[in-house]
Amino acid sequence: MDQSNFISEVTRQLAALAGAGTLQGWSLKATASRSHQRLYAAPDGASLTCHQSRRVNGDAYQLSVYCPMADANSVGTASIDLVPFRPVDAQLAEAIELSRCSKNQTWKLAGPPATPPAPVETCDPEIRDNPAAVIESIERQFTEAFAATEGCRLNSAELFLNYSISTLINSEGLAYDVEQSDVYLEAAMERAGGENDKEVHEHDTSVSVADLDVKGFVERCALQVSVLGDSEEPDTSDAASILIDKEALSQMLDAVVKQLNCMNEYLKLPFLKPGDAFGGGDGDPLQLRLDPTLPCMALSSAYAIDGLPARSGALVENNRVVDRIIGNRFGQYLGLEPNGLGGNLVVATGTLTAESLKGSDYIEVIKFSSLLIDSQKLTWSSEIKLGRHVAADGRVTLVKGGVVSGNLKENFTGCRFSSTTGTVSSPANSYAAALGYRGPDALFITRGVSIAGQTKGDCA
Repeated sequence: MDQSNFISEVTRQLAALAGAGTLQGWSLKATASRSHQRLYAAPDGASLTCHQSRRVNGDAYQLSVYCPMADANSVGTASIDLVPFRPVDAQLAEAIELSRCSKNQTWKLAGPPATPPAPVETCDPEIRDNPAAVIESIERQFTEAFAATEGCRLNSAELFLNYSISTLINSEGLAYDVEQSDVYLEAAMERAGGENDKEVHEHDTSVSVADLDVKGFVERCALQVSVLGDSEEPDTSDAASILIDKEALSQMLDAVVKQLNCMNEYLKLPFLKPGDAFGGGDGDPLQLRLDPTLPCMALSSAYAIDGLPARSGALVENNRVVDRIIGNRFGQYLGLEPNGLGGNLVVATGTLTAESLKGSDYIEVIKFSSLLIDSQKLTWSSEIKLGRHVAADGRVTLVKGGVVSGNLKENFTGCRFSSTTGTVSSPANSYAAALGYRGPDALFITRGVSIAGQTKGDCA
């Protein structure tokens, strides 16, 4: 059964169950995907040799059902993956049976808006329409960038180009399509001429080809290769100053945004509300807003995740919370008007420049090993995978290891944002949600950071 006929049969049976009162509501997401995948070896240690090229197509169907319960204020919920090769009625019966095990406060699903939102470009047309040309371009950029490195041997690489189109419909009559794309690049390198006992293995990803910095990716890998075994731990400090990049900054702000969602209030988790202060001091003020309309970004969409028309708006102005995300479900629970606020994080730039850092003693974290952020406590920690200690006199020492940790409420007090802009556009994967960010490409933190490393006088 093709996708169109399968969707028609599923929705026909769902409508019948809703009409009979067996279902209170339902929502269905049908996705058709296409992936161009290339795996590379590097027999000469310098150039890409494709040893496997494949195209993977797939269809997926996710169904959520909402079933009435004896208590009129409660609803049973369940979500399952549907498959075309099994009888539809049997799968729906299983979903209904599962819903009896999950009791929730009832809410009304979003229906079609009176005025449909303006279309938003959510996928890179080059990935959709010209994947072969995109692959050739990335291979060329990678080869040129690697040729400019010194002392590196290339072991392997992978390149995936993914495209999908999803149809979302529900029992209230809401229906819309979403196109998505992403590119994934991975490489493994080691020191040339040495024993193969240490390897740098990194990846980068983005929604569009334009946001994939192939040259920068290769240079970052090569820098890590150059310091394999030749770096030292940073000094222990209870009051360290650090410089972080846009990747770490976007993840930290994403944790803050979680506390700006009214869902946290309903679940009795820590939350921020309008009027609350966040950060401050004599540094650059935090100006944070959400925007779902930026073209080809990870969190761009005409509709919010709950089906409401998505809209942009400010969350924090001058370190003061001015609004929060009020979704359809939890807004109803709290008696608040849902606002559809969502999208990519957009942050105002600040005053930080390379010139203004002169005379400062700090650690520039080039790469965290694994940045772990507690979105409830707003604390974080990680080992430094690669960094630079910049002394006040300008001397630079490469550092690696040690555990750096911080408190976000203190970190954004007296901080300085870079005057230059960067973009992070990471699609969702099996271990992390999608993240879209446009704002300062660096943050200088002078408060609330400690480093557990070597004690002065110890051997490195």
